[in-house]
Amino acid sequence: MRKAIVFFLSALVLLMAGSAWIALYPTVPADLGGVENLDAAAKQVRIEVGEGDHLDGWYLAGRLPAVVVLFAGYARDHRRMWRYAGFMNRMGLHVLAVDFRSARPTSRKPTTLGFWELRDGRAALDWVRAQPALRNARLVLFGESLGGSTALALAAQRPDVDAVVADCPFADSYAAIEDGFACVLHLPPQPLAWIARQVGRLVTGHDPGELDVTGALRALSGRPVLLIQTRLGDRFSAKQVDRLSASLGIRGELWTLDDVKHTEAWLHHREEYERRVSRFLDAHLELSSPGAKPATRATKKPVVHPASHAPRKAA
Repeated sequence: MRKAIVFFLSALVLLMAGSAWIALYPTVPADLGGVENLDAAAKQVRIEVGEGDHLDGWYLAGRLPAVVVLFAGYARDHRRMWRYAGFMNRMGLHVLAVDFRSARPTSRKPTTLGFWELRDGRAALDWVRAQPALRNARLVLFGESLGGSTALALAAQRPDVDAVVADCPFADSYAAIEDGFACVLHLPPQPLAWIARQVGRLVTGHDPGELDVTGALRALSGRPVLLIQTRLGDRFSAKQVDRLSASLGIRGELWTLDDVKHTEAWLHHREEYERRVSRFLDAHLELSSPGAKPATRATKKPVVHPASHAPRKAA
């Protein structure tokens, strides 16, 4: 009996260790979504991030005085972002898509749900501002899931960010861990989420449950934010969706869908997705008149577009 217990506990430890490793260092597919891989067309750039390390970025020049920096989600890299970068570059925007160090093929950092991702994001924005052609350009952040959460948190730290588009971000990183068990694995979130948080903290040296995205979103009340969400509940719960919706500021726009899975709005409603994002950027960055100054943040009213796929309005 004692041997059986020891064997069971040993197997459990190995299972937890293996699961933690997969969660921290997941496989990263290309996931182009049917669009052209723009790697060959883009200029690959090296972005210093300190500590003797660097990010890899892919840059497409535009014709307008505005640049968008794109952050992919968990277990994805810059190639996923080409589905969005393509139409934004055709609008005239300069585009920079970066790989978080947790998504690069070698010498990877662990996924930390905020710590390393924010450091990488800050380095990317510093690189943008160091380029003569982009030093005074209007600056947009675009991100999916973890990338969207990072974009919102980063924008709250950087007053030079003019607008944010966040597709399916999480409300806070601990809730994201809980929903990973509840919505994806269909397991009780507690105590599993607590255990996963402690393991993540032990392995990486950083708390994976401390990123407060709703707080960042409230801090962005005076800046344009387009929030794209799904209530299908396959990755994040409706509770997280509602928390984010309620935190959207006076210049925020909300598009919530009931008929698509996590980060699949572009796949299933591509024409409307690109139209909404393009209209949002044009309205708030005034891209149709590049010489004009952006409207004063304190006085411009929010632009709210009615959604055609059973959206939920912000509380």
